[in-house]
This record gives sequence, C-alpha cells and structure tokens, in this order.
Amino acid sequence: MTTSTAETPTKEDSCYLYLAPSSIPGAGMGVFSTRPFSRGSTILASDYGPLIPIIDGNAVHDHWLQLFNNYIWGHFSMAPDQLWYEAESVTDYQLGLGIFPNYHPFLINIGAELAENVTYYTDDDEDNDHDEQENTHCGSSLTAARMGAYSDYVGRSFFTIADIQAGDELFLDYGEQYLNDRSPYMDRIPRSLDYEMAGQIVEQVTKDFLLLVRNKEGKVVEDAGGEETSSLALLLGASAGISNATTTNSISDQEELANQLLLLLRRSLEASVPRVASLIPSNFQELQEVVTSARVAMQLRTRRNQNEEDIPLEQEEDGKSIQQQDYGIALAKLKLIQRNVTWIQENGVCIDNIIAGFSDMPLAGRGAKARRTIHKGDLIAPMPLLHVRHEEEFFTYQMYHTSNGGFVMDKNDQVSKQLLYNYCFGDADISLLLCPTTNGILVNHCSDTCDSPNAEVRWSNDTRTQKWLQKTTEEISREKSWVLSFDLVATRDIAKGEEIFIDYGEQWVNAWKAYEERMINQVRDESSKRQHSSSSASSDMFSACYYWEDGDVENDLDPDIPWQNFDDTTAIQNLGRDGSKFQQLNAEGEHRGSFWPCSILEKQISTSSTNTAPSHPENECTTYTVRIFPSRWHDISSWAKNDIPRILTNFPASSVKMFYKPYRSPMHSRDAFRHYVGIPSHIIPAHWKRTDATTSSEPIRTFRIGDRVAVKDKNSNSWRTGTLLLANDDSPMFILDDGDVILNSNIRQENVRWATSHLMQVVSKTHPFN
Repeated sequence: MTTSTAETPTKEDSCYLYLAPSSIPGAGMGVFSTRPFSRGSTILASDYGPLIPIIDGNAVHDHWLQLFNNYIWGHFSMAPDQLWYEAESVTDYQLGLGIFPNYHPFLINIGAELAENVTYYTDDDEDNDHDEQENTHCGSSLTAARMGAYSDYVGRSFFTIADIQAGDELFLDYGEQYLNDRSPYMDRIPRSLDYEMAGQIVEQVTKDFLLLVRNKEGKVVEDAGGEETSSLALLLGASAGISNATTTNSISDQEELANQLLLLLRRSLEASVPRVASLIPSNFQELQEVVTSARVAMQLRTRRNQNEEDIPLEQEEDGKSIQQQDYGIALAKLKLIQRNVTWIQENGVCIDNIIAGFSDMPLAGRGAKARRTIHKGDLIAPMPLLHVRHEEEFFTYQMYHTSNGGFVMDKNDQVSKQLLYNYCFGDADISLLLCPTTNGILVNHCSDTCDSPNAEVRWSNDTRTQKWLQKTTEEISREKSWVLSFDLVATRDIAKGEEIFIDYGEQWVNAWKAYEERMINQVRDESSKRQHSSSSASSDMFSACYYWEDGDVENDLDPDIPWQNFDDTTAIQNLGRDGSKFQQLNAEGEHRGSFWPCSILEKQISTSSTNTAPSHPENECTTYTVRIFPSRWHDISSWAKNDIPRILTNFPASSVKMFYKPYRSPMHSRDAFRHYVGIPSHIIPAHWKRTDATTSSEPIRTFRIGDRVAVKDKNSNSWRTGTLLLANDDSPMFILDDGDVILNSNIRQENVRWATSHLMQVVSKTHPFN
C-alpha cells in the first residue's frame, strides 16, 4: 500500500465557499460561506480568475445571449476603463462570484471593486520595447498577450458590506433594473421599498398588538403622540367580530387574535401593494420570529455604538428608522430557507479550491493553483456549463470607424471569434459549445514541459446533468438556463500551491501546433514582424486622460470664441485651463473620474527645487498640455456641443495612460489563436455526434429583422440589397428591397448574405482613435 505524501488540511485550509441550493425558494443555486466575515473583509480577491470581454454580442447573435445575459456584467461594472474602449459594445464574463451569487434587494452583503493590480500603459512605454517588459496585469510578457489567446484583464475583487455569519448565503447587488427588465415574471418579487414599507407596518403592528392585549376593556388606544389611530386600529374598527373578541389575555386567545389581525392586514394590502402584502407574517409564530430577530439586531447595534462613533440608534442618514430597517431585514430572512454549515457541507460543493497564479507553462498566462492539498479522486471544482448552439454564434466581424464617432460592422468579413471561445469545451463531431462558469476555466493544458495531467473533467452526477445528457444538442441549445455540469477531479494527490493541469485533447494540440508553425513562418517576414509588434506602435493605441466634469465647465468657455483662427500657442493661451487637480485618487483616496480620449499637445519636464540636476530622474516632474475629447460613456459636454476644444495645462503625467484603440488590441487580431478545449471523447453521448448527413463545415447564418441584406436574383445572377422583414430558420424570407418591392418567392438562406456596409468617411485626424 502506497502512503500518500499529501498534507492533511488544517482548519485554516478547509473550504469556506460552497455552491449549494439557494436559500431563496426557486432561485436555483447560490453561494454560501461556512466561515463568518466582518463587514469590510475581502471574501475573495481578484486571484479567483480572469475577466473575459464579450465583444458586440447583441450586434452579432442574440440567441446565445438569451442565456448568457443572466450571467454577464454590463458597462461600468467595476471593470478597468480600457475594457470599455475595446469595442463599440462590451460586456464581460466574470467567473465564480461574478456569476453565482444571487440577488436579494434587501439582503445584499457582498460588493465588488476594481482589482488593485490593474496595469496601464503610459506614454513613456511607447518608447520602450514591450517585448522585454513583464506585464503583471496578465501574468506574462506582452509577446503572449499579442497572441490574443487569453484575457489579460484581471477579475474583480469581492468584499463584505455587512457582517456575514457562518451558513449565510452571499447576495450581490444586481440593481433592481435587473428585475424590472425581466417583467412580467419577476414583477411579484419584492423590491427594497417593499421591504421598508413592510418593516414599517410590522413594527407598528407589533406596538399596536401589545397595546391591544394590555387593554382590559378590549379597546384600541391612540398612538403615543395622541394623534390619529394606527392603520391596525382602523382595521380593527372595521371588523366588529375581532374587536369584540379582545377581552381576554390568555396565550391561546392572543395567538388567535394575532393570526386574524395578520390575515386581515394581508388582505387589505393585497389590492394596492401585493408585494408588501406577501411579506407580512402569516401567523403569530412568524411574527414572533420577526420581532425576536429585529430586537437581536438592535441589541447588537447598541453594543457596537457604545464602542464606536456611529449613526445614532434611532435615525439613519436618510431619515428612516433603523428599527424599521431591522424589521425589513427580519422579514426578508423569514422568507429564506434556513441553511446551516453542516447542511451546506453535505449538500454543496466547494468552489474555492483554486486560486489564479502565474502559470508554470511558458506563455500560458494565468493558471490554476491549488489553494489547499487535494487528494486523488477529490472534487477540485464544479464547472456548471453555459451552452452555445454553434461556434458561428461566437464569430466577430470587421468594424469600421465612421465620421459620427460610431462603428459599422461588415458581416461578410469574419475576423475571428469571441475570446470566450478559447475557454469553452467542444468537439469537431458536435455543434454544441460548453462554457464553464467557475475558476476551473483557469486550468491549462499539460504540454511537453508538464509531466502529466493531474486532473480531468467528468460529467457531474447531479440529477439535472444526468437528465439533460439524454437530450439532443438541439433540445439543450433551446434551454435558457444552465443544465449541464462538469466535475474537475484530481487524478493524483495535488500539493498546496501546485498547478493543476488537464489534457485539452488531440484536436486542440494539433490546432496549436499548426498555429505555432504558421506564426513562425510569418515572423520571418519583416513586414509581418512589424505588424505583430502593434503593442509598441502608436498607431494601435491612443492617449487617455483621467478626467471628470465640474459645474464650472458649463460657464467657463465662450461659445463664440474664434478659436479656429488661432495658432497652437494662442489656442492654448486662450482656451487652456489648469488641469493639475485631475489626479486618479483624491485626498480621501477615492476615485472620482474616468479615462477620456485625449491628445498630448505639449510635454513639460521640471525639476524639484531641492535638486535641479537633470541627471536625477526622481526629482523630475512631468506634466502635459492635453486636449480632452468627448467620452462615449458620458453626457455631451457644453464645450463639445459648441465645438470648442477642451484644453488643460499642467496635467499630471500619472493621469495619462495609453489604451488600445477599439478593435486594435491583440484579442481582435485575425491571427489570434482560437480553439475550444476538447471534451474527452469517451464521455460524449453518442446521440450528440453529427452524422455525415448533418455534418457541415458551412456555419449557420442568423439573420434578424432589420438587417441590411443582399439577395441573389435568380434571373440576372446579380445581388439586390434590402431590409429583412421576416426570417425563420428553415422557411422563405420576406425582404423589402431598396426599390420598395417585397421579395417573398422562396428566398432561401443560401441566396441571402449581409449587405456590404456603406462606409462613411472617418473622423478628423485630430481624434485619438485615428
């Protein structure tokens, strides 16, 4: 018998984040902590995994986004500013805590923030050889980043915004618009204001009920202030049967009275505020639970206030009673299914066995490292999978910058595929792609420099996965929630800190070898070599300045100033304003602005008064004179409306960075490596595989109503352009051509293509994107 050399995990090494059935009824899976955290703690740093950009998803194919939209992040969601300049439209795929925590409008206990180790390029970097620089943002040299084969964006960090007890579910703030956008089937879910109103009502109901049962005559007394009676008192007055039955103070009678009052209260609220009505306790026992929970919260706050200078007990900053907030929270928790640590460990799966780190493989970027010792046969990470019906859904196309500052897509010119394609599993014999949602996505392929894989993927044994493995790929592709899951399992003992590897399969290996050979041949050509050195070429990058708008900007510039007649010096003298305040962090260490496109007009270098010798770079101070250009993500500024240059002098060098122009970063390259990770052939269901009759190398084309298309004329063999009015996957199309003629006579997809874009003149050469 061989003795394992793996270490026995200590208590500190034990798993503390689990994926388990949510405490919200009907909400699927959720994330739970089996360890307490105080408010402000980092619960999972950005080492969890990468942030994967999704480019122009809605503009290309919306079928796969019907599923992915429930899991991806939109604009300005605590991501680096340069991400939003990658393309016309950018969302991102953030693993783990970016996907699985559920949303509860009143119990949000974790937040996200921009990763601290974001790296920007600076103006000085243009003069350096980027091949020699180590980019800590992506964990490898920019040589690898140029390949565009993996994301060099670091994921968000997650922290607690409330105290978390062992056994609590983690809730992330999606924003209530998430619920509103999913009307009508989410209309019944209570919002934050509903919990506040219900908390206020239950707090008052509790006071009135105590007054009621203490009144020997059975009458309802006025509120403490002597003002009009409470809503509960009015309800009692409307129900003589209940009000006449209040002359006893026995426990059983009190409970029955409370049950009747609560029923009457829910009915009275149902017509006007049904979501509030759904939160009112159903019986006396539930009311007791709410009151006890709220009072415990008040006692804890009182103790904390005795030791800290905090908000006064009776009043929140917005004027709401803290007691009402506590009642609202108690009502919210009442509706949850109670979980304890033992139940979570028995019914959940650990999701924090992996941390991201620099891979041991050359040019592999980030890899999966074991957070703790993992034994042979142990589950390393669950990998719930989001499905995509065909790789064509991931196609990206040529984009052209237009004179109005936007972009035009040419769908007849495929450039590449979404970067996410490299992180998904697939096979040449099936059309379906399966994209992991946890940090199992970080696991690299074991190549020549690796002894052997130490892990493998298997189908999960959960009921859902086993059920859907019997379905066809077409049935799976129509489903709008995840239905399949892999388990990442250790095939031998893995030590703490050791990198985890799997076998990507023969198809991936052959594709990578062919790619390497092609790239080696290309770099032998000097012109191709210069093309692939775009990181250091200013033509692919633009200046971005950290900037924000103040109210004084509106009245600062004369809209009638004849600046077009000025030379550069005169323009700077008349239009220039001091920009020294635009620091990335203010005095409180807070971020106020964001990066706007800009151009550098002048560069000034001054020396410290303590040492004027220019040979001491540490004593030099660099500032710029810059021109700010409008940002697509902010309201149109007054100076932009009036066509007046926004010029700032003394602009801090630290607030000027270099971003890739839209569609110019390595991930957009036609030469970027793209290939799925292979699904082990022995686990692919036989009925998933395409037969010779169904196998086709020709991708499906997804046309949408409103698309500009070209239709082949059967008689003249020419192409007529028009607008698509109706389209089905397997039926004729109805198209209104540019001569206002409706074409509807058996137009098949093979006779339709996207119309070539009518490109407009690009914007003025002064714009940073040109």
